[in-house]
Amino acid sequence: MQQIKQMLDQNPAEISTPCYFYSVSKLQQNFEALKAALGTQVIVSVKANSNTDLLIRASHFLTDGVEVASIKELQGIVGGDRTRYVNNPSADKVFLRAAVSGKARLIIDSLAQLEIVAELAQKRPPAGIILRLNPVVLKQFNDAHPKVRPDQFGMDWDTACIAIDICKANNLPLMGFHLFKGSYSFERSAMATVDSVKGIIAGMERRYGQPLSFANLGGGFSERWQESEFDFAAYREKLAELPQHITLAHESGRGLMASAGYFAVRVRYVKQIESQHYAICDGGIAQNFLLAQTENALRKLKTPALWQAEPSDAKAACTFVGSSCSKDDVIGKQSDEHVLPKPGDVCIFDHCGAYNASYTVAPFLQLPQATTYIVE
Repeated sequence: MQQIKQMLDQNPAEISTPCYFYSVSKLQQNFEALKAALGTQVIVSVKANSNTDLLIRASHFLTDGVEVASIKELQGIVGGDRTRYVNNPSADKVFLRAAVSGKARLIIDSLAQLEIVAELAQKRPPAGIILRLNPVVLKQFNDAHPKVRPDQFGMDWDTACIAIDICKANNLPLMGFHLFKGSYSFERSAMATVDSVKGIIAGMERRYGQPLSFANLGGGFSERWQESEFDFAAYREKLAELPQHITLAHESGRGLMASAGYFAVRVRYVKQIESQHYAICDGGIAQNFLLAQTENALRKLKTPALWQAEPSDAKAACTFVGSSCSKDDVIGKQSDEHVLPKPGDVCIFDHCGAYNASYTVAPFLQLPQATTYIVE
């Protein structure tokens, strides 16, 4: 935040808003902290933030691999020696062929996808096959596992067994399996998942007739996971109970990216309707849909940090709104303890590095996309 304010102090006219700021050093801190806390590999979920410039600058420390969900993401990941995982339940033959050609490891969501890969393997063998297991499998191997919200991803155990047989019959390089229990799910079920995984590994190896080499235990980390009271030391001890020949990994999107990104808008006008002040900004829901929290039953709007070219002391409660002509385009709120913004001031929202730039409604009104700046 201080670096962003320094940039504005030095060259305010050169900062084009609305915009995102991404910090490479903060991303590195998050990656190293999560890797140390887990004691496993940490795979980056590119869909959380697919900014190519950021990923290029971070390539020297994001060493455990990246997970991509589209051909465009696959093409945007540079560096031939970086391990790539392709994971999309709707991946068709074109996408899977590109993934095989790019030597990516394939996370297989269904038997239909596996049959396509078996056909492609006649000309070019894939770098590795990883079966995505639906969370219902966890309960099957550990009755004490907390209930997981049902979803459409991956395979149940019976289907996974058929997939193992297909891999064996077609000499496909089955590495292991991939789990994902949903966003914000890690702390509630992490320990129980390890107990399930013990049985899953044993069952898959018996069926396949040879050892597996890889298990992705999923993610589900919050953007503020470092502030949690979860006992990571105990979790590392629990992971040590798993077979040592298995390379363990977790994946993360918002846990790595969220706090490494900021969203900034300029105030164009300030108006008052009865006792309520409104700051009309040059960006909002069209560039950062998540800030508006329209999908939340109860909105808890963020209070931005304020950069002012000319400081003022006047304080007042204020609602920050965007430029989309929608009454839902409300992106922030402050109490009367904060300085009332003026036209030209810049509002900076933190924890906007994950999904904020991509999970949005940019085509609405053909409003401009946000500019991106790399802080370091």
